[in-house]
Amino acid sequence: MAPSVWHTLREDAGLALRGPASAEVLEQAQQALGHTLPLPLLDIYQQHDGQHPAGRPLFLDEYRWLSMQEALREWQVWQTTMAQPDMADMRHTHEACGASNATVRMDWWNERWWPLAVSALSDLLCIDGQPGPNGKPYQVIAVSSAHEARECVADSLTSLLGNAAADLEGDV
Repeated sequence: MAPSVWHTLREDAGLALRGPASAEVLEQAQQALGHTLPLPLLDIYQQHDGQHPAGRPLFLDEYRWLSMQEALREWQVWQTTMAQPDMADMRHTHEACGASNATVRMDWWNERWWPLAVSALSDLLCIDGQPGPNGKPYQVIAVSSAHEARECVADSLTSLLGNAAADLEGDV
């Protein structure tokens, strides 16, 4: 991540960035997932453990960056919900109805999606650990429990953070 991006984000006190995530919290999240988190995600959490709940939205003017523990709780809620018998038909729909050129899998939820940020409506931005056939690993996607559509909003976490910093500087 470019130092200028972090400088811009840190200069805005209204974002209410937290201090770095502890190594223990990062390890706890990875153990719960059963695999390692992508390096760009670990890198940003080693800088800041998301935002305090009172912080002004950082991403796309509506999403607050979750702490690692908040992200883990969100992931666990989705996992628990999808384990319910009445959700069986919604687990993985990509193979049945997804386009072969899709960037995002047409799943209702995918265990390889990692919650990054939440909106006031509880919609999520997630790091996509299992993209569609034409997607990029670790692209950033929008996930909503109210809408079936899943869409790519940034091709990488670096891009999303860069756009957020540019927006703060008035360049977007």
